Amino acid sequence: MEIYQYTDSQQQLVEQIKTMAAEKFAPRAQQTDEAAVLPLEDLQDLHKAGFLTACLDKAHGGLGFGAEQDDPLSFFLITQHIAQVNPATGHCFQVHNNCVQMLNAFGTDEQLERFLAPTRERGAVIPGLGSEPTINVAKGALSTEGKRVDGGLIVNGLKHYATNATGSEWMWVMVMDDKSGRDLTVMIPSSHPGVTTYEQDWNPVGMRACVSPKVSFEDVFVPNADIVGEPGDFLGKNWMGKINMGFSANYLGNLEGVYQGVVEYITTRQRGDDTTRQRYVGEMKARIDAVKLMLYTAINAFQSDLEGALLLIEEAKWLAVESANRFHYLVGQAAGPSVLFKNHPVERLMRDLLIHGLHGRHHITVETDGKKELGQPFRLGMSV
Repeated sequence: MEIYQYTDSQQQLVEQIKTMAAEKFAPRAQQTDEAAVLPLEDLQDLHKAGFLTACLDKAHGGLGFGAEQDDPLSFFLITQHIAQVNPATGHCFQVHNNCVQMLNAFGTDEQLERFLAPTRERGAVIPGLGSEPTINVAKGALSTEGKRVDGGLIVNGLKHYATNATGSEWMWVMVMDDKSGRDLTVMIPSSHPGVTTYEQDWNPVGMRACVSPKVSFEDVFVPNADIVGEPGDFLGKNWMGKINMGFSANYLGNLEGVYQGVVEYITTRQRGDDTTRQRYVGEMKARIDAVKLMLYTAINAFQSDLEGALLLIEEAKWLAVESANRFHYLVGQAAGPSVLFKNHPVERLMRDLLIHGLHGRHHITVETDGKKELGQPFRLGMSV
C-alpha cells in the first residue's frame, strides 16, 4: 500500500520526474561521478522542464512550490525522486531552488528579474554560499564580512561547499554586516575579479558530481542594489530550518534508490526466499517509510504550525542520517558485498549516502527536540 496519497497534480509531477530521472539522469550518473563534474546536462533538462524556477512565486512566472508557496511538497518530491538515481543532481537542484526561495521571500521585483534572468534564459544555477571553514552558527558569527562603505559594502572572506559555483553567473552569499552585526544576504557575480573559485580542490569519495568547491572573496564591492532583504533575515526568519527539508528529501531519495537497487539485486538472483535477507530488507523499508511520513507531515504542516514543523523536520533529518549509517550494514547483510562492485549503481549511491550523511551538526537535530521536551531554551533549525 502507498503510505501517502498525492494530489493528482503531485502524482503527475512524480511520474514526470521519475521518467526524466530514469531515461536521462541515470545513464549519465556514472560518467559525471567519475569525472567529478557538475551534471550540466541534467540541469539543462530541469531548466527546459521549467523546474529551475520551481520555487518562484507564480506571479513571477514560477511554479509556486517550496516552503512558503502554494504547493510546498512538490519541490521536495522533485528533489526526492531525482536523488533516487543521482543524489548529486538532486542536491544541485535543491540548493539552487533554495536560493530561488529566499530571493522570492526577500528580493524586490527588480532583483528577481535581474538575478534570475540567467536562470530563465540559459539555465544558470545559483550557489548558496553560507557555509564557512570557520563559521560558528550557534553564535551567528560569520567570518566573511561585509564592510559598509558609500554606495554598498566591501566583502572579504572564504566560503566552502559552494554547490553550483562552477555553473553560476550570480552567487547568493551570506556575510556578516559590520554595521548591524547580523547576517546579511548579497548577490555577487561569479565573474567579479575579486572572486576565486577553487574547483580543483573538489575530489571527494561520494557526491562527486555535486561540485562544491571553496570560493574566496577579496575586496569585492557589492552595490546597495545587490543587497537582498534586511540584516538578520536568514537566521531570524528560520531559513536555516526551512532548507533542512531539502537535505532531508535528498537523503530520503538516496535511501530509496539504494533500497530499490538491493531489492532488484536480490530478486534477480532468486534469493528472496532467504528469511535473513527478508528481515534486513524489511528494516530498510520501515526506516524509509518512517522518514517519509515525518518529512511529508512536517512539510504539509509548515504554514499552519511553523515551530512544530521545524521540530519534526529535525527528527526526520536525524532518522534519515541514522538510517544512512545503518544502511551500510543492512545492504551488505541483505545483498552481500558484490552489490557494491563498481558495475552496480548501488555502489555509487552508497558512496553518495556516506558523504552526504556526514554533513555537520547532526547532533543538533534531536538535541533541539530534547530541549523542547524538557522545557529548556532552544533554537529552531540550527542543524544545517
